[in-house]
Amino acid sequence: MRARASAVLGLVAACLVATPASATKYAAEFLKMQVGARALGMGGAFVAVADDATAPWWNPAGMVYLPYREVLPQHAEKFGGLVNQDFVGAVIPLDGKPSHKSALGFAFLRSAVDDIPITPRPDQLKPGIDFDDYGVDNDPRTNDYGQNDGKWEPGERLHIPASEIYLASSADMALYTSFAHQHGMHWAFGGTVKFVRQSVPDTLPGEHQTSFGAGLDAGAIYMPTDAISIATVFRDLTTTYIAWSNGSREVVTPSIDTGAAFNFYPAKHHALTAALDLAWGFENRALDSQISFGNVTADVRTGIEYWYNNTFALRAGANGKDLAFGAGVRYKQIGVDYAANLNRFFSSSDPAFSSSDQNLETTHLVSASYSW
Repeated sequence: MRARASAVLGLVAACLVATPASATKYAAEFLKMQVGARALGMGGAFVAVADDATAPWWNPAGMVYLPYREVLPQHAEKFGGLVNQDFVGAVIPLDGKPSHKSALGFAFLRSAVDDIPITPRPDQLKPGIDFDDYGVDNDPRTNDYGQNDGKWEPGERLHIPASEIYLASSADMALYTSFAHQHGMHWAFGGTVKFVRQSVPDTLPGEHQTSFGAGLDAGAIYMPTDAISIATVFRDLTTTYIAWSNGSREVVTPSIDTGAAFNFYPAKHHALTAALDLAWGFENRALDSQISFGNVTADVRTGIEYWYNNTFALRAGANGKDLAFGAGVRYKQIGVDYAANLNRFFSSSDPAFSSSDQNLETTHLVSASYSW
């Protein structure tokens, strides 16, 4: 057991010192957008819980604790409906001896901004039709820079006809394939291979710039007792490389999520779970993080979940600088969960954010589950 703990600590240390120098900040950012209304209702403190069909995303090691097959679809409208996120996850337990169970998991994630108005490129704009060729001051009475040169200059008024504008979608997708195995009464390990596909519209109708990439996540859960679980997840463990159709390359740097969960049963028919996560990053994202030293930052996620008679649930949490709450209901094999995430609730008056960045509106998530 000590050897396994030392191996986990060794991986943590390796990630701390081995961040790729060529990492592309914010590459494949959609992979960090959390999934599952239950998890989000708990403020995203779910790494050490991860006992539903969102486990391939949160922590693949948690799949071994599902005693049944489960499928979970989710839809979310983020930032006031600007971004649509859809997710479906499935977990299939495999036969195995007690304390040595295994499980397979699959998930598909899509995050998209739909109906984006696409206009011609600046060098394709036609004077007198798409813009007024009056120069940078947009005044025909002066003969300033850019006037009557046949090229659009910043400052010249645009009036592009609707016939030259078309709507397109920018979509990011990921496919997850996971495997988990329980090693004795206290340990569970899991891994996820993920394939990334992104598509960004070009200025020509029907044309897109696309990307493809692959990466690996690995997770572990240690349960010293039935009431306590401690977990670690290494995201993009081997570094995720993404190649674009225009020849550019991006690199997703590794990150680490650590967490702990505590289960209480204060009375008959009542169950309570409290959880705490630290999401460690190495890209100097100090503005939106609670802990920062050098390039290393950490987001603090805390959450609580209350169940009555394993039928009705209430949840609340703090997801970094966001406030979250949610509710859920279970009836036999069917479950429905809802969560709301108040973006940057705890930094609404922070002068480091502009007024537009402070008001990101509320994210609503709905997920359902079916088990058999």
